Amino acid sequence: MKIFFNANNRAHLEALSECGVRNVMLSFRYSYANITKFRDKFDSIFVVAGVGTEAERYHDLLKKHRENYDFATQFDVFYDMENTIKWYKKERETGIDWTLPVLQGNYLNHLSMLRPQSGSYVCLGEIKGKLETEDQMRKLPANLKFHGLAKGKYIGRGNKFESIDTSAWISAAMSKKTEVWNNNSTSSIFFGDKGKGMIPIVRHNCEKYKEYMEKIKIKTDDVINSEYYTLLKLPFAVLFMPMCKSYNIYEENFKY
Repeated sequence: MKIFFNANNRAHLEALSECGVRNVMLSFRYSYANITKFRDKFDSIFVVAGVGTEAERYHDLLKKHRENYDFATQFDVFYDMENTIKWYKKERETGIDWTLPVLQGNYLNHLSMLRPQSGSYVCLGEIKGKLETEDQMRKLPANLKFHGLAKGKYIGRGNKFESIDTSAWISAAMSKKTEVWNNNSTSSIFFGDKGKGMIPIVRHNCEKYKEYMEKIKIKTDDVINSEYYTLLKLPFAVLFMPMCKSYNIYEENFKY
């Protein structure tokens, strides 16, 4: 399973590059400014339209920078299967035939209208309710490849995803909180004022994952002092790297 880590600005992309991340996802809003500058830093770049994007400008980006990304979603409309299908067909009519379809709402109904060829790469978009999502996924055809949009909770799980994307790593520096990998489950640690009583636990986890801390060049004292850029990178050392190691998907997601 490939994990595409979302990036919202240049600092995010620099942090991902320094952490040896192979695969990144960029929304349209940040693609124009960064896509050419970071093309050689990552193995795979995935572009998505994002909320509030104008279709014409998104399509202009896709055509202008075709050589600078590997995958791109179609222009889609949240919770609107009918209009999402219309945009997908319009892209084909105008020569943009490489975008990935995005299924909204009822995945099986949406698929029956699109009728993608066997082996096609299809994105699973918004749907309400975890159980409903998992029930639908069990019924998806085995002859298609699926990308889970914003479905980081499925990392490493035995399901039908070829790839997923996640922005969970970004919140650590802002909220001064991150999840830590611990024997196939996660627990939370806090920093700053929230984490005054957790310093021994923070030190313990930094020591536990010293190998990854050294790989991405961050120090325990900077973690405890809540240094912003350090906290931005920390989730890779204490969560994503050990998690991927546990699920045997490390090499396809990290360079070192």
